[in-house]
Amino acid sequence: MEPKVYLSHGGGVNSWALYLWLIEQGEVPGVDFEAIFVDHATDWPETYEYMDMMIGKGYPVTVIRPDVEGFDNLYSHCLNNATDIPNRKLRWCTDKFKVRVLKAYQKKPCVLMIGIHAGEAHRVQGVIEKDGVMQDFPLIDNKINQKGCIDIIKRHNLPIPMKSGCYICPFQKRSQWIELRDKHPDLFCKAKRLEELCNERRAKVGKVPVYFKDRPLEELIQVKDSRGRLAGPGQGEMFDDYDRPPCRCGL
Repeated sequence: MEPKVYLSHGGGVNSWALYLWLIEQGEVPGVDFEAIFVDHATDWPETYEYMDMMIGKGYPVTVIRPDVEGFDNLYSHCLNNATDIPNRKLRWCTDKFKVRVLKAYQKKPCVLMIGIHAGEAHRVQGVIEKDGVMQDFPLIDNKINQKGCIDIIKRHNLPIPMKSGCYICPFQKRSQWIELRDKHPDLFCKAKRLEELCNERRAKVGKVPVYFKDRPLEELIQVKDSRGRLAGPGQGEMFDDYDRPPCRCGL
């Protein structure tokens, strides 16, 4: 009996490019491979919108929700329990809310395809097989880089999805935090409240403050132009909180 084949789907460019490339090779989604998207309810809204669009167009993806200490939502878990927000060193959020969830779902032995493109080949150290799971990297094996991924999606006359990621991801650039505040002020406010709440808890037990980046989010987004004026991301235009959409999160 052939091992089950899964595609670990993150909802972004690489995952969709790999999915579509497999179709071009004659593979049938849901038959020859099963695409799995772990929904921890904290991805950017654009990722969910794109996922819904693709599923609606007939590209099946199995969506599973985690159960981590009674929570299926990463943000809610952090809000209720954590004295530490997601950070770059430990990456406990990825482990608990993605890796373990996917492992629990898999029927072993199996093959797990991962959409790391050829330009990121340094992230993969040889063939990885553990606990009945053989990891496979078709984009690397076929020398498909980031541009190649975009070209694949364009060949199918589809829009290019945004880079997938959590809206409370510590790996986001400052420009992405600014974009989050401008496009989704409610989510930015939730992230800011989480950071503040975490540090309130840490202060009570004598721990030093921690931040998503190198300073509090409210300070992080205060971008100034060469004349010292507050400026929008990339435009050099003046703005303040009155220029942004109002927040309605209620926090």
